[in-house]
Amino acid sequence: MSAGTGIASFRATLDGEECEVEYREGETLLDCMLAEGLDPAFQCMDAHCGTCMVKLVAGEIKMRKNKVLSKRDLEQDYVLLCQSIPLTDDVWVDCDG
Repeated sequence: MSAGTGIASFRATLDGEECEVEYREGETLLDCMLAEGLDPAFQCMDAHCGTCMVKLVAGEIKMRKNKVLSKRDLEQDYVLLCQSIPLTDDVWVDCDG
């Protein structure tokens, strides 16, 4: 469990499978998924391309930066995996939707 946030893990749906992913303090959701051997879509890792855009199903995240998602995307709960840090322990992202 992360000492700073108290967040131990988050859920991710990827390729039709629901995964429980260990959260590593200070790392993005994408970094945590890659550390566990998962293969979500991504490319630039700097909020420029939008390849890692996913739907936030539950919980709250903070994006470090956003250079590609529109206001409409944000209103529809889309986030960038490469920039997202969980704020609550119930974060669930859908990489398939």
